[in-house]
Amino acid sequence: MISRTQKLVTAIAIAGILVVSACSDGRGTLSPQLRAPSEGGRLQEMTSCGASFTAITDETDSLMTAYGIGSSSDTVNVCESWTGSDYDYQVAGAGSSDNVPGFADTVQTVAYQSAYLNGYTQSGAPAADPTNVGTLFDFVVADNPTRQASYDEPYYGVSSHDPNACTQPPCPVMSRASQPPTASSSSKSTPPQSRPDVLVGIVDTLFTRHGLSRRGVRALVNESEEITRSAQGYRRFRMVTAGMTVVRSIDPLTQLLMAEQSDSAGNSMAVTHRWTKVVGGYLLDRSDYVSVETIGGRQVRSFGSVRIRNTRISDPAYPPLNLPIPAN
Repeated sequence: MISRTQKLVTAIAIAGILVVSACSDGRGTLSPQLRAPSEGGRLQEMTSCGASFTAITDETDSLMTAYGIGSSSDTVNVCESWTGSDYDYQVAGAGSSDNVPGFADTVQTVAYQSAYLNGYTQSGAPAADPTNVGTLFDFVVADNPTRQASYDEPYYGVSSHDPNACTQPPCPVMSRASQPPTASSSSKSTPPQSRPDVLVGIVDTLFTRHGLSRRGVRALVNESEEITRSAQGYRRFRMVTAGMTVVRSIDPLTQLLMAEQSDSAGNSMAVTHRWTKVVGGYLLDRSDYVSVETIGGRQVRSFGSVRIRNTRISDPAYPPLNLPIPAN
């Protein structure tokens, strides 16, 4: 059975990590060599969030249905902050269908910081010893394009500023440090490995291979080859690595990530995204997915959705981008 710890960290599928489409690119990364705490301390709530939102997940699994277990639903509150090379992350359970008979899990909050993942009970006490998982990218097995996209726009998974948008002049300094490009992603237009801060409204020269200017998205497909357009008219970009084929679909008008398809031997996942227009950009509204996995020679199909609510981008290094507050 899937533990609450695992359910809670599925929220990391959003907010710039996009685990639902992440795949291993076989390169691996170096994990920070930190000394494990001698004992887990009580939960220290994150006092500020670069981005925060509520994720409501609903899932139906054909294997669980066969055992009389219906659809599951979980609500979590997510707080994340980009540190310049990784995320600080906290996911707290706010509600659950708890529909697995005879199964109980005391973990209510999952926190990640500086290579360690911690689980906490409702009272804030540690549920287990801290676990060294490397970086958050290592933990979710993020592929290289996903890592690059996070460096380019750390909160691209739930928000996207319009290119050149500046809603509150004078615009703040962006303070983004780009990740050194890999050999496969280098091109004639790739700048030096480090660059000065840039201002909102100034178009830099990173990830220009496909003529996209929306941050995060442009890095996500920079290593891919463009193929024929989808039936909806979306531009499609394909990458094949480590036995997996990933196709990402981009709206040619908004340059938003609209769909992702991942296929490997016996397994596949299709994800579609829906966005809400706000002043200065877009916020993710919903992601729906269908996955097919072969287990013991049997195909197991899962259907699910992740609804995103109450999104706030509060990182002072980035322009604010929030849903409008409904009038009373």
